[in-house]
Amino acid sequence: PELRDAHYELDAVIDHLLRHHNTAPFVGKLMIQHFGNSNPSPRYVKEVAHAFQNGQYESGSIQFGDEKWGNLEATVAAILLDREGMTALLDADPTYGYVKE
Repeated sequence: PELRDAHYELDAVIDHLLRHHNTAPFVGKLMIQHFGNSNPSPRYVKEVAHAFQNGQYESGSIQFGDEKWGNLEATVAAILLDREGMTALLDADPTYGYVKE
């Protein structure tokens, strides 16, 4: 085995983990929680995961991302511009937001 074989195998493992079907929802949920919602709805997680997988998010007439898998521009845009991330109506819900310690 040569050093370049190790590089190819490492790239293959990273690509395999990145494209696993659970990676997008996992990363999306963690990022949503980091941006201020400790209990996101399944629809919100699915929308963010979809943006992560497709590499694009469209809000009105503005498109974010370059249509490549795992694009963080599209993922963050989906988190910040989604209706659940922007609505003030959810602030009155006691289950929404961070859990206070």
